[in-house]
Amino acid sequence: MNKKVFLVTAISGLLYGAIAALLPLRLFGAVVVVLAAAVLLLLDYERITYVVAVYVFIDFIVRKVMGQGILGAIWDELLLMAAFAVWVYKWFACRRTKAYRWTPLDIPLLFFFGIGIFLLIVNSPDLAISIEGLRAVIEYMFWYFLVIQILKTRKAAINICRILVLSMAVLAVHGIIQYILGVEIPKNWVDMAEKEVRSRAFSIVGSPNILGSLMLMLFPVSLSLFYIENTRLKKLLYLFIAGAMGLCLVFTLSRGAWLGMIIGVCIYILMKDKRLFIPFIVFALFVLAFVPSVANRILYMLSPQYIASSMRGGRLGRWIIGLEKLRENLLFGVGLGHFGGAVAMNNKIPGTFYMDNYYLKTAVEMGITGLTAFLILCYNVVIQSLRGIVRSDNRTDRELMQGIFAGLCGVLVHNIGENVFEVPMMVTYFWTLAAIIMFLAYKKEDTCPSQ
Repeated sequence: MNKKVFLVTAISGLLYGAIAALLPLRLFGAVVVVLAAAVLLLLDYERITYVVAVYVFIDFIVRKVMGQGILGAIWDELLLMAAFAVWVYKWFACRRTKAYRWTPLDIPLLFFFGIGIFLLIVNSPDLAISIEGLRAVIEYMFWYFLVIQILKTRKAAINICRILVLSMAVLAVHGIIQYILGVEIPKNWVDMAEKEVRSRAFSIVGSPNILGSLMLMLFPVSLSLFYIENTRLKKLLYLFIAGAMGLCLVFTLSRGAWLGMIIGVCIYILMKDKRLFIPFIVFALFVLAFVPSVANRILYMLSPQYIASSMRGGRLGRWIIGLEKLRENLLFGVGLGHFGGAVAMNNKIPGTFYMDNYYLKTAVEMGITGLTAFLILCYNVVIQSLRGIVRSDNRTDRELMQGIFAGLCGVLVHNIGENVFEVPMMVTYFWTLAAIIMFLAYKKEDTCPSQ
C-alpha cells in the first residue's frame, strides 16, 4: 500500500473514532463528510470535482437531514471557495508548466460577467439587493473555470459523468417509487382543472420541474456511456439507468422538461444515428397510450380553458407582466435581483413572482443589454461545443461530448418555461458539463504530477 494512503487512512480512522464519541449525531455527520472530502483531496486534488458530481446528495443531507442553518445556507459556497483554494494550490504546484487553460468559452463568460458589473453600477435601485442579484446570476458559473482548471486527466472527466449518471439513477428510481405510491404533492403543482393528477415525481430535489431538468440533462449522457463501455454488464447498467431516467421524467409531469427532453434527444439522434428515431417514437407513443396523465397534460395545455386560466394568474399572465416591465425598462431593465427570481422574492420586492422563463427574467432584470450578453453566452456554448465535437479524433471522447451537448441543449430549451438557472445545483451541473466538453475537445491534460 502507498505510504501516503496508509498514513491518511490511519489518521482518519483515529479522528473518526474520537469525533464519534464527542459530537452530536448531526454535527458528527457533517464532520465525517468534511473529513472524507479532505482525504480525497490529500490523495489527489483533482477529486474535488467528484464532490461536485454528488452535489444533489450533499445538498439534501446538509439542508434537509441536518436541518436549515448557517451551514445549510452556505455549504455550496464553502465548496466553491475550497475548489478555488485547490486551483491556487495547483497554480503554485505546477508553476513550471502552463498554469492556465484558455478555452473558447472564457471570453463570452467574462463578457457576461462584465455586463453584469456594468449594470450593477449604472442601474441599482437598491445596491444591496442588486449585489445579491448579481451574485445569484454569476456565482455558480465559476464552476466552469474551476473544473476545467483543476481537471488533470480524461479519465477523471469521464468519471465525473459516470458519478453524475449513477446519482441520477438513484433519484430516478426514487421518483418512480414516489409516483407509483402516489406521494402527496402541493395543490399548486397542478391546475385545479387537472383533477386526475394526484402525484408527481420530485425525489429529494423537492421540485418535479427541477427533477425533470436533471433527468433530461443526464439522459443523453447515460446513452453515451452505454456506447462507450466495453463490457456487457456495464452496457446493461447504463441502458437500465437511461430507461429509469426516461420513465422518471415522464412521471414528473413537467411539460417544459418534456419539451427539453424531446429537443435534446432529437439532437443526440441526429448526431449519433437517425435510425434511433424509430424506438424514440415508439416509446413516446407507448407513454401516450399507457400513461393517461401525460396525454391529458398535453391536451389540457392546448385547450382554451388552460389558456384562460394561465392568462389569469398562470405562466402566460406572468409573461405578459414581464414583457410590460421590459418595455418600460428596455435598455437596462429594472435592476438585478429586483424581479422574477429568488432574490426578489426573498427581499419581498412589491409585485414580484417567479417568472417561469429564465430568458424573460434576465431581460426584465438586465434589459436588452443583459439579455443580449446572456444569449451570446448561450450561443457560444452551443457553437463551441459543436466545434469541439467535430475536432475530436477520439471515439470515446466524441461519444461522451455528444451526450453532454444534447443534455445542455435540452436544459437551454427548458429555461423557456422554467427558471432552471435559478437553482444553484442546476447551474453547477450545467457549467461542470460544459467544462468537460471543452476539456475533452482540447485535450489539455496536465503534465503536473499529483501530490
